[in-house]
Amino acid sequence: MRFELTPGKPSSVGIEVLILHGAPGSGKTTLSRGIAESLRMSKAPHAVIDLDDLSMVYPSPGRDFARQNLKAIWPNFAAIPELKVIIPSVLANADEAAQLRAAAPGSRFIVCELSAPEHILKQRVTEREPNEYWQSRLRDFVDLYHSRTDLADIRDFQVITYDRSVEEAAREVIQRAGWS
Repeated sequence: MRFELTPGKPSSVGIEVLILHGAPGSGKTTLSRGIAESLRMSKAPHAVIDLDDLSMVYPSPGRDFARQNLKAIWPNFAAIPELKVIIPSVLANADEAAQLRAAAPGSRFIVCELSAPEHILKQRVTEREPNEYWQSRLRDFVDLYHSRTDLADIRDFQVITYDRSVEEAAREVIQRAGWS
């Protein structure tokens, strides 16, 4: 199936955006790929937009840079009917969630918080990061994330990513998001 982009204002009809939100090491990027694979197998139109990739610039222009980039490319995605968009990201607060919604107008947003025990998150970031500088920064960020008191206000539902396969967690997210 191929979609042609046409000039004019995209409708965003039927576009759903799933934000995979969680601490570093919670499995956002890995699970976004697992969900995408499940959607591919069911032939559902979908896309993964990684905000980290949209902001990979040095020196960093700031957190808003990724949202500005999302807003700039959104019309291309919104032109695809019934698209399901997966965005792995850490939401800093409810305001940032609202800013993401504004960058993708007319879409239905769902926020799934991914969770695992704190010691597991720290182990995961230590194993995956290339050096002590990034390992230390992300372990500190895990601590900061777990000290937050607003997490329940931001998420629509929560999925545990510890002690289960990517496929099992992806199935649960798809089912709870109403994408099955």
